Amino acid sequence: MKRLLLVAALLVAAAGVAFVRGCSGPRPALVSARMRGQIAEAVVRNEGSGEGEFLVGFRARPRSGGPALQKSRKATLRPQETARVEVTLEGARGDEQLEVELDYPAR
Repeated sequence: MKRLLLVAALLVAAAGVAFVRGCSGPRPALVSARMRGQIAEAVVRNEGSGEGEFLVGFRARPRSGGPALQKSRKATLRPQETARVEVTLEGARGDEQLEVELDYPAR
């Protein structure tokens, strides 16, 4: 009887882990980021098995100083997918230092 209860508890725990893993969202990872004129581009890969929406935050800092240009965009990833996310940063010259932040879940 104890063995049956132990096996049942292990099965419930394994099913719970599988359910949470399957219902978990993406695990976005930044592959590359660059500026092309006024276009900021980020290549993002989903390193998880879930899918969902996440937020990509772009911050372009002028190398000569001054205020940073910022913009964000929501994107969606499927399991193991790689996506390119682009935004236009008005006033950018293309020589700014680009920082990209990925945020899941998207807020």
